[in-house]
Amino acid sequence: MMQKFSYHTHTLFSDGKNTINEMLEQAVKIGFKQIGISDHLIVHKNLTKMPSYCETTVGFDDFKTAREACARHAEQIRKTAKNYSLKVYVGYEVDYFTYNGWEDEFRDLAKKIDYDYFISGNHFFMSENGEDIFDIWRYDDHPNTAPEEISVYLRRHFQTMRQAVQSKMFFFLAHLDYAQKIKDYRQNDYVKEINDVLKMLCKTKTGCEISTKGLRRYGHFFPAENIIKALIKQNIPLVISDDAHHIDELGSFFDKVEETLAALGASCRLKRQTGSPHINH
Repeated sequence: MMQKFSYHTHTLFSDGKNTINEMLEQAVKIGFKQIGISDHLIVHKNLTKMPSYCETTVGFDDFKTAREACARHAEQIRKTAKNYSLKVYVGYEVDYFTYNGWEDEFRDLAKKIDYDYFISGNHFFMSENGEDIFDIWRYDDHPNTAPEEISVYLRRHFQTMRQAVQSKMFFFLAHLDYAQKIKDYRQNDYVKEINDVLKMLCKTKTGCEISTKGLRRYGHFFPAENIIKALIKQNIPLVISDDAHHIDELGSFFDKVEETLAALGASCRLKRQTGSPHINH
């Protein structure tokens, strides 16, 4: 039976293409029983100063503005959800940053906003101290803006991911091998860093998504199948995600993931994520 929920979706609040109302209508139409609206929550003090910043960049450069925006967004989700028969959660896909004081400020923000869960999903390369950032998906278009070797950025990317999981703030980890977007990325060069992330997922009992976005974009899942096998071997909780930015992407290729997991002897593991995604905070 195909998974009847998605906890990784986006609306016009961030970079999605549809309203909350349109996403919920589609969720009901395709038979979902639950949905989490998990728009991006990106807060970095130097966001507007990064070389790749433009008007379409999603995020905030201060926590006060982020808090006010989240309050309006959550209120709209809760209000809209009352018109639908499915269970609707308020989530956020959070970029974890490492500059001094960021985690303390984020934990303080979490105490002041209405939400049900956070997803860890990093989209940026960072300098060693975390002060300077550059969005990964634009790296190949602007290689001269990054002074360090790409391998340094990639190792730091996985190390940051591990640190995010270690914080225990997140329901699950999104697109573990998002770095596939970089043309020079070679997974075999980062085996140690990836294994460190998996060990921390296992230690903290944090879930990991199998995302169909990779299948839509590149012809294979996020993460790659060898990483999926490692996740299964280490008994890490799994959840299928669509990372839907458009109504047509909701539930896309969930059947393909389930077929793959069944072939790997892991289909029953999906039951571990079918309850409420609420995180104590």
